[in-house]
Amino acid sequence: MAEDRPAAGKAHPVVVTSLNPFAKLERQLKCWTRWSDLGFAVRTANVAAEAERLRAAGVPDEAIIEIPDEASGRALFGKPTPLVLPLLTRFAEAMPGRDLLLTNSDIFAAARSAEVTTIYRAQAPAVALVREETPTHEASSFARRAPYRGGLDTFLIAADTFGGVVGSLSALPASERMCFGIPGWDYLMGAAVLSLGGVIMDSGLLLHESHETTYANVDEFLAYVPAMQALGMATGPSAAQAAFQFFQRIDHECRLTAAASRLARLKYYRQPLAATTPEARAATARFLAACPFAAATTSFAVLAALADDLRSAGTPDMERALNVFATGAGVHADFREALLATLFARLCRDGVGAGPRPPRASDTRHVRAVAALRQAGYKDDALERRAAARVYAVELIEHGIANAALHDYLVLAADNDVERALLAMIQSDAEGLPDAA
Repeated sequence: MAEDRPAAGKAHPVVVTSLNPFAKLERQLKCWTRWSDLGFAVRTANVAAEAERLRAAGVPDEAIIEIPDEASGRALFGKPTPLVLPLLTRFAEAMPGRDLLLTNSDIFAAARSAEVTTIYRAQAPAVALVREETPTHEASSFARRAPYRGGLDTFLIAADTFGGVVGSLSALPASERMCFGIPGWDYLMGAAVLSLGGVIMDSGLLLHESHETTYANVDEFLAYVPAMQALGMATGPSAAQAAFQFFQRIDHECRLTAAASRLARLKYYRQPLAATTPEARAATARFLAACPFAAATTSFAVLAALADDLRSAGTPDMERALNVFATGAGVHADFREALLATLFARLCRDGVGAGPRPPRASDTRHVRAVAALRQAGYKDDALERRAAARVYAVELIEHGIANAALHDYLVLAADNDVERALLAMIQSDAEGLPDAA
């Protein structure tokens, strides 16, 4: 497409990320393909073992930056994800004169053209970009804004500023710990960007599907406090205080650059769409026929796209379904929404794989999940029943465990006939669902 071509004499930035071949690779590849379809050259940095898995999954050999084990975080963190500083140095040597767009692998560019980067680049030679949170890519919309300013996922660095960024980081001992997937590296990178006259701004269209954090230890950020202090971006002294101070700085910077973010969204946002299967559309139609009131807070197209994901091979992702149905109306509504998500997933999974079975003593994940629920000590009944509904949903849909005791608890916790009817439909055979809740 002509609109995807870079301006005359100027190549688009090279997108560099690190695909994780061991977790939700299909979704990451969807993000990868989107960057590529926009006209960007895309590269993934991985150690040799991961690179082999990615080649087997169809990632071209020329798109893989194979890094040595010592350039990964294995020794420091037990994870072979790339250390950031060696990766930046490697990129500068391999692609001199090229702008870099460094991003996490689960960021989807909901853009109509790669030219959106010209708006970002016009603000400063180095830009840190804030993502937009969404339950699923298809659930996003132009009118729905949800910038997540608690972290930074994408950095656009011009070639003529690259040396300054690398030099600034190299002067800080903490930069040796900067590693994909480990908390803190994004804040230090953002601080370096600001210290060199760069900006932080809402991207307006870089989407991230919401999920529970995978960070193992937020205290890791403590190692970055002296570096943040040296750059004048936080005073600390604790990790929590320094992190909150920089979050406030991110929020402030995004407000200052709001006009440019709005322009990027107005001019380049493109609604993600999915081609859905007849089976997914049929399951969605059956669900809305059984629960017509759900049509007021859901979209048929969004649900049909979710239905295809739930029906696909492998373990279904119940967290995505729960997020799609969540309206943010409050903890009391959360319970009914969790039941709706469970019923929808049950309909989608009808005929796909084995049906539910009673829990077994050998199901250690089940035992841990229920034990955690018992030990949580919720002070609010509404919070407790919400948590129980989510555990029940994950057990039933992801693990095929029909926990009768947990189901009985949910029936007793139900506030009204609608909630009790939803539980009855979930428990019944899919073919025997009543016409309405």
